[in-house]
Amino acid sequence: MSNWTRTCTVGGNFRPVEGSVAAVAEAVGRGADLRRFSTYDPESTGLVEETMSLQTTWTFGQDHAGGLSTLRHPVDCALDFWTRPTMAYWIFNVAAPSSSAMVPLDGQPADQATGPHIRVDNTPFERGQDKEWLSKHYHWWVRDDWEEICSHDEDGNPSLGSWEVVRSAANDGCELKVGISNLWSHLAAAGEDERVQHEVFISCGTQFAHVDGDFFGALTTPTFMVRPGTPLMFRDDVIAPGWLLVRTDGRVRRQTLNVLTFQWEQAWTSCPIRWFAR
Repeated sequence: MSNWTRTCTVGGNFRPVEGSVAAVAEAVGRGADLRRFSTYDPESTGLVEETMSLQTTWTFGQDHAGGLSTLRHPVDCALDFWTRPTMAYWIFNVAAPSSSAMVPLDGQPADQATGPHIRVDNTPFERGQDKEWLSKHYHWWVRDDWEEICSHDEDGNPSLGSWEVVRSAANDGCELKVGISNLWSHLAAAGEDERVQHEVFISCGTQFAHVDGDFFGALTTPTFMVRPGTPLMFRDDVIAPGWLLVRTDGRVRRQTLNVLTFQWEQAWTSCPIRWFAR
């Protein structure tokens, strides 16, 4: 039996026709996984139904929620790959248009680039020539079976559970996920509110219990950083793909690719973090 529940359907104008954005946001805020269904009917292929998992999810309160596609290579409807190896990074808002960013993996300038190594399109499905085959509705599915087991502030002071609880869950074979408050605030533009309240949820791929050090750490699955705002989109081509090391003392280590210089950068920050297990 499926563990997934259709929680919201939006029309081609991104307005809910069944369920609500708030219901999706509430589920994501509990750590729920997120999937998106759409259809399209280009002349070259006929009707295609597409369902995708979104590896990173996010909320800006109850009115704005969605996910990031962080592991995708561009393909032609499962008919073939793009000939050039590329990472296709997507922002999918539940109730707003999607955005795409193409970053070639060969280090060469992107085709039709908006920057040296990136091609950004904040309205990829809004061009008039595309509207005839665009999806008339989008289903949003959630899998809401994560349990919050630990919550702490940016200094690691817990309000729920402890690092030992997270360690115990990992040792019992549980999957882990983190919800990081205001992860993207460092990318806010000058003069903008640097604390646009948001929370970003990412699965943990590898875990480390520092038994003598009294803390727990985890390496997240690949993700990317974007400038916070609503609706979420690529603003001024700001995108930083990479990984995070997340710890129960509140410390977060970023290793991200600067797509303007194609150089890797590292930085520490501290954030309130919630830990989920399944």
